[in-house]
Formats: sequence, C-alpha cells, structure tokens
Amino acid sequence: MKKTLGIVLLLAASLTLVYAGGSKEGAGSGAAAKPVVLRIAHTHTEEGLYYKGSVKLKELVEAAARGRIVVEHYPNGQLGADKDIQESVKLGTLELGLSSSPVVSLDDYFKLLDAPYLFVSREHVTKALDGELGQKLAKPLEDVGIKHLGYWENGYRHITNNKRPIYKPEDLAGIKLRIPESPVRMSTFKAYGANPVAMPFTEVFGALQQNIIDGQENPMATIYQASIHEVQKYLSLTGHVYSAVHLLMNKKLFDAQPADLQKILVDAGKETAVYTRRLGAEADSQLADVMKKKGIQVNTADAKAFVAISKPVWKMITDTNKFKDAAELMEQISALAN
Repeated sequence: MKKTLGIVLLLAASLTLVYAGGSKEGAGSGAAAKPVVLRIAHTHTEEGLYYKGSVKLKELVEAAARGRIVVEHYPNGQLGADKDIQESVKLGTLELGLSSSPVVSLDDYFKLLDAPYLFVSREHVTKALDGELGQKLAKPLEDVGIKHLGYWENGYRHITNNKRPIYKPEDLAGIKLRIPESPVRMSTFKAYGANPVAMPFTEVFGALQQNIIDGQENPMATIYQASIHEVQKYLSLTGHVYSAVHLLMNKKLFDAQPADLQKILVDAGKETAVYTRRLGAEADSQLADVMKKKGIQVNTADAKAFVAISKPVWKMITDTNKFKDAAELMEQISALAN
C-alpha cells in the first residue's frame, strides 16, 4: 500500500523543476521568484537517523536560503524503499532522497565501502569520506544523473535473529538472514555461512513477524526505529560493516541552481553528515541496553573470528570491480585508519 501511495504521489508531483532566480549570479536576482521545492524521501520513522538527518537538513537549508528553498519531508517509505528512491532521483521524479547499500548498483566504487571491517571508527569514516577521496568515490553517480551531497550515518551493522546468539561465523549456519540489495553483502554472508536473502527494508518487519526470514542485519538505530527488537530474540554485536547513507539529488536540478544555492545544499549535506554520525555514536552507546530491557538477548561477537573470514571478500570486491584503481583506493581507505 505504501509503495502504491508513493507512486501516486510521485506521479502527481512529477518533475516540475522550478528554481529560484534562473540566474547563476546567486542572491538578489531571484528574490521575487517562487522558491525551489525539494522533496526528500527515505524509509525511517521519527526514531531513525534518516528522519533526524532530514529534519536537520531542512532546518539548515531553509535558514540559509531565506525563503528561496522549501524542503518537504517524506519519511517511513512513503515514496518507496531505498532502491525506488534512488531510481526516482535518477529519473528526476524526486528531487532529494536517501539510499544506503543499494547505491552500489549505480556506482561500483561504493562496493568498496561495503567491505566488512573496513572502517575501524567514525573518525576513520570522516577522514575517508568527507574529503577528496569521498568525492572521487561518488563522482560516477553524475554519469547517471545524480549529485551526491553527503555521506550521512547509517552506522555499524549488527545481526539479529530468532535461532541463536551469534558469536562466530559458524553460528550463522542455516540462518535465513535478510540483507540489503548489495552483491557485496550477499558474498559476505555466504562466506560467513548464512543463507542471505536480499529484500527491501520496508518488507523486513513483516517478513520477520511471519517467519519468512530468521533474522537481519542493520545498525543499532535502524533496528530500534523499526521495532525489529520486538520480533527477534537475539541481538549479536558484530559491527561487521559500517554503512553510510547517501544524500542524493537529481543532478539536472542541482546544476540548474544558482551557485549560492548549490553551496548551501552542499554545505548542509556535509554538516548533516557530521550531525548524524554523532547521533549514531549515541545510539550505539545506549540502544543495546534499551532493547535488552524490552526483552531481546544481547551478546558481543568474536570480531577476530569474523575478520579472519572477511579478507577474501575484500579481494573479491576489488578483483571484480569495474574500476581499475579499486584495489588502490581500498588500500588508501584502509590506511586512513592509522
């Protein structure tokens, strides 16, 4: 039903790309023009980082633009799952959207970011993604009509399931585990011995509730905001992947904006990235205990056992990547941990 409503809303609002000013000169020339209306869509409820980040972005952009941009917020999968949202941004039927792992289908460089145990800390994430290296990784999106405006926090991913606590990879044997639509995540969990099933996030709660799948893996804040702990017995702290969520904008629309509005959008995207990482760190320090009190059993996995199996996945990612410098970039990212 949500997906149908999303399609109807998209069609109803379909691509009236109005922009303030009509001039690249910036402030002043478009003072009397109608504001640019930017809809931002994502899959999180009000407890989620996507939601909180979108509220922050709206606040920053509207304050800086002083009436020249209006941001409209469509949370909770109203306009579809991550893959639907990124496709709508690409086509221009949606102005702004958030997508995480499915973005690998649009940019092979982003497969590097799905490598298990690549990022050792949020400081490492910031050094790798908020500068020139992050811009290089995102550049191929422009070839498909998307402007990347920031690496927001999705977070360190952990495993929940209804079968048993996960301490080592062998504990995943036979567990039907939902993963996002990422070939790297599929290879990772096959290497760990699980039975991974790709599925849009908007379908996960129902699939767990109906025992279609045994478990899933997601960051702490995502697990909590979707109430996944209410239909799972075990939460195992694996931290196997750090996932960014990507702020995406239709490139044609971005390019049509005056330079000052472009800067406002880029700056707000970056500032919100820092903000969401702070919220993610807070969630990691608090939410395991919150969910434990609500009945889920929590354990800490043996990270070394998972890391030992993960290195061949890194090689698979670089060997099969369409970009020839993939291995070099993976080394650069890894080196920034020091």
